[in-house]
Amino acid sequence: MHQKRWTRKKLFSFSILVCVAIFLLVEILFRLLFWQQMKPFHTTVYVQGSPLQLDDSALVFRNRPFYLDHQRKYQNNENGMRGKPGDVFMPVKDSNDFWVFLFGASAIEGMGSNKDGEWLDITGVTDHGYNENIAFFLERELQQKMPGKKVRVFNAANSGYTIHQSFMRYAAQDADMDWIISMDGQNDPALLGPGQLVMDSVREEWEQNPTNSFPLSVIIPITQHSAFVNRMKQSIFHIKQNRRIREARENGFPRSQYWFSRPQAIRYRSADDSTARALDSFFNALHRFDSTLTARNQKHLLLLQPHIIFRDSSVMTTTERALLNYYAGRPGNASTNGFLRDMRRRFVTEKFSDSTSVQLLDATDTMRIPVFVDYCHFTAQANSVIARMLANHIIEHNQRP
Repeated sequence: MHQKRWTRKKLFSFSILVCVAIFLLVEILFRLLFWQQMKPFHTTVYVQGSPLQLDDSALVFRNRPFYLDHQRKYQNNENGMRGKPGDVFMPVKDSNDFWVFLFGASAIEGMGSNKDGEWLDITGVTDHGYNENIAFFLERELQQKMPGKKVRVFNAANSGYTIHQSFMRYAAQDADMDWIISMDGQNDPALLGPGQLVMDSVREEWEQNPTNSFPLSVIIPITQHSAFVNRMKQSIFHIKQNRRIREARENGFPRSQYWFSRPQAIRYRSADDSTARALDSFFNALHRFDSTLTARNQKHLLLLQPHIIFRDSSVMTTTERALLNYYAGRPGNASTNGFLRDMRRRFVTEKFSDSTSVQLLDATDTMRIPVFVDYCHFTAQANSVIARMLANHIIEHNQRP
């Protein structure tokens, strides 16, 4: 009996249909799983498949509301503030509430070792959970010191922000804030050309973000609409990262040993007009931030962010020495180093040396604990100590006009 054979075209079409059907079935199963697991967190497939940060017409970029860390270490609330997973809606303030808002960039937000280069191979420290960052420790410290109040500390910092963005982030808030703390300086450009504005530089850098370029520009639209593909992507990323950290730990962090044994001189670019313009821009923004808050009778503390190049070598751990050597050995840091050094020098001449509202956070220079996990981000232990210092400052100055 003669049997009719399918043509290659029909066979190919049927194979495509079968693959699509299987994919749709798998996608449905993963969406059901997603719905079951993510219901308490009020997030969506689209949000979880998107980058952590999104475009913003005023700020250039900001944290994505409701984004939940893949390992559930933290979640952004409805306003993009990092906090406890599931705690995503802003409460209504009562008369007994005491609210502190933190602004600034990644260090105060709670970032661990930078993920580029060899930082993770030296330390093995990933991003801190919500209960390991300054906001969490500060809330706990203040609650102990203010038992008659219900203390909330809102982490409105945003990775990559300049002081200009921190100020605009503050200005966009309509909450009743009892205290404001912002820590800035690391992300501001070290050099500015004639007529160049900081926000122009921020926009240019954001446009070059890897999420806007191939292959992520192709992958992201898929992960935004597929729970299955996003789960696979996230799982592969974290499996690789966990293996990288595990192997480094099991081998005694060989890259830490390598860089510890190779001291490097810190290079500084000589100051010129481009450095002066960058410093003028930063201090003008700092003065504006401080004067605006003062005019509004808003209690506040503005801090200059610490950096590992200022750390006293006599109190550094072996890991910090390795980090410093690695940082100093990387090309292209001379401009940043010169900018940060001159920023500290100029701080005194800007009439801030006796200020209670604008200060250097230079206590980290001499702390006899591990402070840094790369060039500017802190250990959980340092986060706790810094939070205690901030709590003491708030208590000391809270009753003053």
